[in-house]
Amino acid sequence: QMLFIIPLLKTENPYYIIVNILTDNGENTMQNEKIRLVLAQCDLTMRETLNTRFGTQCAFTFAENGEHPTAEQLRAAAVIFGEPMSQLAQTENLRLLQLTWAGADKYTRIENLPQSVVLANASGAFGTIIAEYAIGSLVALYRSFGRYWSNKQAYIWQKYDHAETISGKTALVLGMGDIGANVARRLKVFGAAVLGVKRTAVSAVSADFDEAHTLDALDALLPRADIVLAASDTRETAGLLTAERLHAMKAGAVLVNVGRGSLAGTDDLVSALQDGHLGGAALDVF
Repeated sequence: QMLFIIPLLKTENPYYIIVNILTDNGENTMQNEKIRLVLAQCDLTMRETLNTRFGTQCAFTFAENGEHPTAEQLRAAAVIFGEPMSQLAQTENLRLLQLTWAGADKYTRIENLPQSVVLANASGAFGTIIAEYAIGSLVALYRSFGRYWSNKQAYIWQKYDHAETISGKTALVLGMGDIGANVARRLKVFGAAVLGVKRTAVSAVSADFDEAHTLDALDALLPRADIVLAASDTRETAGLLTAERLHAMKAGAVLVNVGRGSLAGTDDLVSALQDGHLGGAALDVF
């Protein structure tokens, strides 16, 4: 008997699906008396999709309050899809932990993750949506969308003459994985020159980047950057952009951080924005 806990990320907070899959000599069977609850806010379309795709293996019962799994359910779980960080110690039969995040380092560092548990991340699932967020944030900053929106709410109709474009800019992308490559590809379409940085040696430059470097070249690359986009979420990036490095970027440069909140200290970033050295920052992490 295998218990699966699967999160539905359709709302601000994750909700969990709890289902039972019964096995008999390696064959999947379904017994209605062994149904587990689905603790999630599921619309009719989601319910139909789950039943259509998994109905031959699982029997679903849907609840509406979005409660978290109980200790008993966690103890019985052989597979968990989601991020049960604070509840991981309650698992006893866990064999596979499938994260919905690309980064898995929080789990590799914890002491109560059994060695027998296979840890899988969701790398490759977020490239498109994060890249569009990054491009949208840059356009919004360069075209003063935030200021125009605030003025509109206050019935102020004022034109701002200063506007910039992505075209002609030099972008430094920290992390050349799925997210970094997706962002780089779109930046090039907008007419930017894209420099990539990765931890390991660069054997060849992919078509998404104009140049590729290792991390030890960072200090030489920062003064060239109009845009610095952090797409890496490894432990090496914690504190990477110090106050000195933030001020080594071009005056008026923009920082887009979609990788790790600890990339730059909050006080250092606020200071670089307030003293006018940085032209803006877009943060998808904290």
